[in-house]
Amino acid sequence: MSSELEQFLSGDRSRWSYLYSYPHKTAYRRFAEVVSLRSLWAEEPKDSLYLYTHIPFCASKCSFCNLFSLSRPGQELVDRYLDQLEVQARAVGAATGSAKYSGYAIGGGTPSLLDVPRLERLFSIQSSVFGVEPSHRGSFEASPDTLALEQIQYLSSVGLERLSLGVQTFDPAEARVLGRPRPDSALDALLETVAHADFPVFNLDLIYGTAGQTPESFRASLEKAVSFSPEEIFLYPLYVRPLTALHRRGSGPDLEGERMDSLLEVGRQFLADHGYEQDSLRLFRRKDAIRTESVEYSCQEDGMVGLGVGARSYTRDVHYSTEWAVDRTAVESVLDAYLARSPEAFAQADHGIHLSMDDRKRRFVIKSILKARGLDLVRYAQVFGSQARSDYPDLTELERLGMAQVFEGRFRLTPRGLALSDGIGAWLIGAQVAARMNEYELR
Repeated sequence: MSSELEQFLSGDRSRWSYLYSYPHKTAYRRFAEVVSLRSLWAEEPKDSLYLYTHIPFCASKCSFCNLFSLSRPGQELVDRYLDQLEVQARAVGAATGSAKYSGYAIGGGTPSLLDVPRLERLFSIQSSVFGVEPSHRGSFEASPDTLALEQIQYLSSVGLERLSLGVQTFDPAEARVLGRPRPDSALDALLETVAHADFPVFNLDLIYGTAGQTPESFRASLEKAVSFSPEEIFLYPLYVRPLTALHRRGSGPDLEGERMDSLLEVGRQFLADHGYEQDSLRLFRRKDAIRTESVEYSCQEDGMVGLGVGARSYTRDVHYSTEWAVDRTAVESVLDAYLARSPEAFAQADHGIHLSMDDRKRRFVIKSILKARGLDLVRYAQVFGSQARSDYPDLTELERLGMAQVFEGRFRLTPRGLALSDGIGAWLIGAQVAARMNEYELR
C-alpha cells in the first residue's frame, strides 16, 4: 500500500508551485502590533546579509505571470517610485545599522524597463545607503523587449556579475500563448550582444508545459538557447495561477505528471549532453563556467533586506513585506499605499509572519533539499540541536521511495526526487502555514 506522501507526489499537481521562499507570502497577515525595524534587527547577525530591490514595472504582463507587477507605467510614476525607494532605503539603512552585504539582486517586474539614467540612480541608492556597489556579487533581471544596447553596455561597465534574460521560448506559437513578444532575428542579435558582453554569468530562462508544446519544439528552443553559450539555463514548469491571463482564459498546460516529467527529461538530458549539470529542478549550470564568489551567503541562515513595494525582508524569526497582489487594481492600490508611506512608517514592519521554531526548521529543510547539494545534516543539528530525520520522518520516507539518499553527510534528492521537488516542497509545508495560505483571499 502506498504512503500518503507517495500518493500526493503521484496525484494532482495543480496545487504545486515554485516554493522560492518559505513561508509563502499568502501566509503573511497584518501584525497585531507594528514592529520597529531597529529592534527587529538589533540582535540579528548582520555580517552577511542579502539586498533585494524590487522594480514592479513591466512593458506588458505575461499571460502566466502572478508576480507583483504593473504593466505600462508612465515615466512620472517610475520616477516617483525611485524617489520613494530612496526614502525607504534611508529609513531601513538607519534601522539596520552597520550591516554587511554579500550580494544583491534586482528583480521585478522588469528592471530593464529602467533606462540608463534611472539605472544609475538605482545603483546610487544601493551604494550610498548600504555600501553595495554594482560590482558586488549581484544579479539583474531583464526582458528582451526592454533591454537595449546602451543598458547592456552600462551594466557591463559597472561590473554586474549576472544578467538574466527571460526568453521563455524561441517558438513563435508558444510565445503567443505566453503573451511574450514574437521571437525574431532581433532577439538573436540581442542575445549575441549579451553573450559577448563582459558578464561572468549570463542566464536564459525557458518554460516547458505550454499548451501545444511538443518535445521537438522544446528541444528546438533548447538548441537555440545553448547556441549562445549561457553559463546558466533555468527551465521553469508552467503553472497556471489564479488571476493570470492564462487562468482567466481557462487555458494552459496539461499538468498530467507524465507529460511534464517527459518534457523535463528532454531538457535535463539535452543539457547534460551539452555540458550542463543540474543544480535544482530549475537551474542548470554549464560545467566549465567560472562563477566569482564573495562572502558565502546561506539563505537558510542569513537575513535579507528587501527594498520596494512587494519586496520581502527576513530575520531569523520574522518575515515581512507589503501586501501581495496580482490583479492590476489591487496592485495599484498597494503601490499607491507604498508611495504615500512616510519615513517613520518605513522604519516599521506591519505585515508579515512570526516564525515558530517548526517554521524555522521547515524553512531550513525545504530551502536545502530543493537544491542538488542537499541538506547538511550536521549543520542542521548544530543550529537546532536535533536531528532532521527525527524531526521530519517524511525525509526517511523519501529515502524509502528512492527519491533521496544520504551522501557525505548531506540528505540529497535523487534525480527522480529533484523532478518532483515542487511536490516535495508542497508536502513539507507546515500545517499552520498551509492553513493560512488556504485561507488567503487573492486579489
